[in-house]
This record gives sequence, structure tokens and C-alpha cells, in this order.
Amino acid sequence: MNCSSETLSLMETLTQAIGVSGQERQVCRLLADYYKDVADQVVRDYNGSLFAVKRSKAPDPFRVMVAAHSDEVGLVVRQIRPNGLIRAHIIGGLWDDVLPGARVRMRTDQGREFRGCVSALSTKVLRERIGNSRVPLDQLYLDFGFLSEEDARSQGVLEGCQIVVDGPFEVLNGGRRLLSKAWDDRFGCILGVELLRSLRDVELPFDLYVGADVQEEVGLRGARTASNLVNPDLAIILDCTAANDVERFEPPYGGIGQGVMVRFADGTYLPNRTMFLDYLDLLRSRNIPYQFHQSKGGTDAGCINTSGLAVPALTACICARNVHTGSLMIDAGDYLHCLEAVTAFVSQLDREKLERYRNNNA
Repeated sequence: MNCSSETLSLMETLTQAIGVSGQERQVCRLLADYYKDVADQVVRDYNGSLFAVKRSKAPDPFRVMVAAHSDEVGLVVRQIRPNGLIRAHIIGGLWDDVLPGARVRMRTDQGREFRGCVSALSTKVLRERIGNSRVPLDQLYLDFGFLSEEDARSQGVLEGCQIVVDGPFEVLNGGRRLLSKAWDDRFGCILGVELLRSLRDVELPFDLYVGADVQEEVGLRGARTASNLVNPDLAIILDCTAANDVERFEPPYGGIGQGVMVRFADGTYLPNRTMFLDYLDLLRSRNIPYQFHQSKGGTDAGCINTSGLAVPALTACICARNVHTGSLMIDAGDYLHCLEAVTAFVSQLDREKLERYRNNNA
């Protein structure tokens, strides 16, 4: 299965935007532009999370929230050295083992971007200091070609400026596989835009809120305020999780190309069982490939689910290889199957199903 040229363009734009946790402005501005054509309203909280609203014509509509997260793991400037090299601080769970020699991109508060690389002391010196251990972050320097501290500061570089490991968008194997940085979780942001497009002319018995919260990678912080903003009655959380199929595929931990992830448990969330079983029935009835998944980590579902009096919630995920690096690989078919599944599930929601989910444990 291959994505359309329009979808690929959307994917490239959103994955290549820079949005380290706490500095998601560029991503959110791009999303707001896409939402204008497919939503009745765009709402925001003061943390930066934003949601497109598709209003229902039904009396007293309930609220359905479809949420992704806009942030990505990365680094921020910690110190500018007199020689222009930069020391950095990691934000989120960036896999720092892959940093030595990596290409990086930095974005200043004024929107200027700089390309550079991660440097280290010479191999001979490092081996004398640390042997064969991995290179610690305090022995790494980011080199953007600045001649001095004054040179860097004159061009807008400041402590806290965001940096990502560069990972260009690449279409591989005739479109079957897609390589880029930030699939976690621009996948969900992209799917949300396409969900709204597919439902543009569909009348729904509920107000649909589709959007992206911030700061997921540093502790689900944006989901808390986004839940207060939307006050949902029901939620679907979109995220990209880690594959476990490099050496061999070991269910229930994920193989790319093996279908959408049906998460039955994780470290922060247990799905509403009635909603979970309905989702499973839908996947089976439409012959959408799926795989069960369990994780020690979590998603925004863990926060949204426990807001208010508890929100019936479900995760709709795909998996990627090399999560939390600059080179995430996903399968185009997984993306398209997940889009089909979420669109179909949202389309068939009504108040009767909402009450069934609310009374799951009654």
C-alpha cells in the first residue's frame, strides 16, 4: 500500500518541522494552517496545545477528542563555549548512544535554523579516558560552524535553543516504507489532519475535537491542560510506539508492516474494555491487519483517561523502528490501515455507545 502524493507532502512538512518539547510553535502553526480548511473553529490552551473543532448540528452533542502529541525528543543549548562549540542538554528520551558524529539542526527563538554535527574529542584521547564505554554527553560538542561565543550569540543562539538530530524525509522501496525523524508523534498529527479531511462533509452526532497537545515526551504535561480545554466525553489517542522486529518479531511488542497496534495495557493506562472490544470487532470486520501490544511506557491516554470523572479512552497506534533517534522507519500500509480504522471507528460513534463505554464496569 502506498500513500498519495498529497499525503506524502503533508508527511514531509510535519516531520521536518522542529518541535522539541516545550518549543512546539512551528509544528502547531503548521497544524493551525491545515485545520483552517477543515474545521469550524480552532481552540488552544495556554500551554500551546491546539485542537480543530468540527461542530455537530445535533442538540446537546457530546464531545469526542482525538489527540496526538506535537513534540519530539531532542536537545537544548546548555552552554556556548568560547570557541563557538555548544554543549547540550537532552530533552525527553533521546537515544544518546547515536549522537557522536550525527548531523543536527538548531532553531533559534527568531526562527533561524542552523545545521551542524556532533563532535567529540579525538578517538585516541577518548579511549584513554573512557576505554570502550559509550561517549558521555559531557564529552560531546555540537559544532554549527560558529567561530566564537560572540559569533554564535550575534546570530541569535541562546541557552535553551532547541536542537534535533537531523533525519530527512525519505520514501523507500517504491513507497512501502517511510524514513524520517519525528514520526513519534507527527504520525498522529498527520493522521488527525487526514481524519478531518475525510469527515469534512459527514454529519456527526457529537462535536469532534482533533488536535495535538504538547510536552508528551517529558511527562504527559500537555495532555493535562488539553483535557481541561476539551473536557471530552470520549477519547482516542494516536501515537507511534517502538517496534521490536529488528532481530526477530516477538509479539506483542510490534513489527512494522504487521498492522495497527491494539494496546491492551501499558504503564499508565488500561483501555476501556468495552471500547477496546468494539475496536477489535471493527478491525476484524473490515479485515484491517492488527497486532496486540503491551508496553512498560505510556501515552497521553494515561492522563486523558483519568481526567474529570474518567474518560473512556482507546489508543490507536502504529510502530516504528529506531524510535527516539533521527531515523524512524514506518510502514505506509500501517499508516493507511490506522487511518481507515480510526475514521471508521469515529464515524460509528453515537450516544448509545458512549453510555455503554461509561457503564463498562457497572
